[in-house]
Amino acid sequence: MWRMVGCLLLFLATASAAIAEPSRFTCDAPQGKRVEPGTSGKGNDVQWTEDDLATVRPAVVIDGETFTVTWGTSVAAEGKPAKLTTYVFAAAHRTAASIFATRVDESTAEIFRFYFGSKTLYKLTSRLGGPSSDSKAMPFVATYLATCREQ
Repeated sequence: MWRMVGCLLLFLATASAAIAEPSRFTCDAPQGKRVEPGTSGKGNDVQWTEDDLATVRPAVVIDGETFTVTWGTSVAAEGKPAKLTTYVFAAAHRTAASIFATRVDESTAEIFRFYFGSKTLYKLTSRLGGPSSDSKAMPFVATYLATCREQ
C-alpha cells in the first residue's frame, strides 16, 4: 500500500513539474506583405508589396498566460545591423485554440497571435505615417505568418 502511495506521489510531482515547463517554439522565416501607397500617391491607390524576411527567425515562449515573442534578425544584413526585439506580455489572452497580445505605442500597434494546433505565429502591424496635411494619408499595414516547431 505504501509503495502505491509513494508511486502516486512521485507521478503527481513529475506531472506537475512537466506542466510547469514553458512551451518553446522556433519559427521559420515568416512570409508577409505590407501595404504601400500606389504610384499615383492618392489615398485610395494602394499596393501590396512582398517583404523580404529571409533573415527573420521569430521565437515564441508560452508559460501559462505569459506570452513572449522574439522578432527580428540576429544576422546583420548589408547596410543594416542585426536587430532582435523581445516582447513579454504578462497577461496575454489565452483560449483553447490560441494565445494573443497587443502592443501599442505612439505610432505603432501590433497584434501577435500564436495558434496551438497549427503552431503558427501571426503578426499584424499598423503604423500611422508622419504628420500630413492630407486627411487621406495612408497608414502602413503589414501582415506576417510564420510556421513554428516545438523545441
